[in-house]
Amino acid sequence: MGFSGAFVMHPPLGLLYASIELVKHGIDVQIVDTRLFPGTWREELRKIVDAGTLAIGISVMSGKPIKSAVEIGHFIKSLDPEIKIIWGGPHATFFPDTILTHDWNCDYVVCGYAVQAFYELVHCLMNNIEPSSVKGVSYRRGNDIIRIPRDDTQFEFVDYKEIPYHLIKDFKVYGQLDQDKRIFSIYSAMGCPYKCSFCSAPAEYAKIKGRQWVPLPVKEVADHIGYLVEKYNANYIYFIDNDSFVDIRHVESVINEINARKIKVGLGFRGARINEIKKMSDTFLDKLADAGTDILHIGAESGSDRILQLMNKNCSVRDIIECNIKLSRHPGIIAAYNFIMGIPTETLDDIKATRDLMFRLVEDNPNCIIFQPNKFRPLPGTKLFESAKKEWGYKPPETLEEWSNIEVEGDFSAPWYTGEMKKFCDLMLIGSYFIDNKINKVTSGRTMFYKLLRIINAVYGPVARFRLRHGIYQGLLEYQLYKVITIIVAKYKKAGFRAT
Repeated sequence: MGFSGAFVMHPPLGLLYASIELVKHGIDVQIVDTRLFPGTWREELRKIVDAGTLAIGISVMSGKPIKSAVEIGHFIKSLDPEIKIIWGGPHATFFPDTILTHDWNCDYVVCGYAVQAFYELVHCLMNNIEPSSVKGVSYRRGNDIIRIPRDDTQFEFVDYKEIPYHLIKDFKVYGQLDQDKRIFSIYSAMGCPYKCSFCSAPAEYAKIKGRQWVPLPVKEVADHIGYLVEKYNANYIYFIDNDSFVDIRHVESVINEINARKIKVGLGFRGARINEIKKMSDTFLDKLADAGTDILHIGAESGSDRILQLMNKNCSVRDIIECNIKLSRHPGIIAAYNFIMGIPTETLDDIKATRDLMFRLVEDNPNCIIFQPNKFRPLPGTKLFESAKKEWGYKPPETLEEWSNIEVEGDFSAPWYTGEMKKFCDLMLIGSYFIDNKINKVTSGRTMFYKLLRIINAVYGPVARFRLRHGIYQGLLEYQLYKVITIIVAKYKKAGFRAT
């Protein structure tokens, strides 16, 4: 998961979903989360791979996880070349040809929702049938790549009672930072109705029949939460909806149901937009906090009105500032802001405006958090992807090696980056770790790793904030040191060290 994997590790929900139909049909499934065995994952896989192993399914995101997937596939094939390797997940959904062309250890790719498709593919493999009718599957036939179109006209809803949580042997190993939370990620809604020009969601849901945002039944969401609390001692529920607050009444109804059942659990929301927060009353935010909500992840994205308009964010910088001031009146809820840097046509002045907004948000709301800004990468099907190709001659990565470098810490650049902008983006990345004193807000420093981070924050934090506030990116040796640190952390993880 790149450098962020050193800080956050939630249970692999995607693998559980992909296993639903297999488990229902009595097929033996075992999950190996290689993040738990950074230095010994080969030994863990060797324990379960035997003559009866039919296939290994790997869930893959773009960036660093690609390198891991390639390593896993190569290792499995070294044990038994007859075992089939199947890639799924976000990267597989959008770039199946890249995988099958450049990784000959991968035999099949499953695009999109995988609950039904993965089972049907495994059924074909069990019966030695070519999966030519399995929607969403791609594979090689000789030198040709066969692509079976997926059904992208409807959401794939699942019954939470069928999620095979029992495949996870120990939930205590998961968490984030050094917080004492047993976190379970769930959905309360499917889809997203917005048209952000940088986001893959509009393309992903473009063919959905009917509404592109569908809230799950309130009773079902509350049942799911109650089930996790009672059976697995969950003390924190993280809603991973694309957007939870399209209809604020839905979230309020979920909270009312949780309160009525007297379920005691913490809550966090991944998706919230400024135009939605504008509609939230102080009474609603009080209710949100009283229900156990301690964080809202908010897409602020930019400090430039021009860039916000280009992104189709339906808000202004003034809106962001006013919403942040509103949230400051509810200190129990951490406003956690996401930003993107490197949008096509973005200028150095635009990026500096984002820097200024970051400082303004922290000043107005000392309890807020500024996440590390993401480096924009053009995703196929998005409006900005077409613009990048047409106006800037952008050529997307063609190999898995190139895709694995698409990380905020990677060396990815684009035709619209000037040398000065690249350096300032590096400064933004380093400074964002210290701009809000976040390490002291979200960790108690229980482990040696986080104690060290708190010391670094105390010693270097003032320097980082001074550099960022005044735009001093010249001689940014800290960025090179940062890259070295990411490598060191990765080596510690490979040796068995886990920050969490």
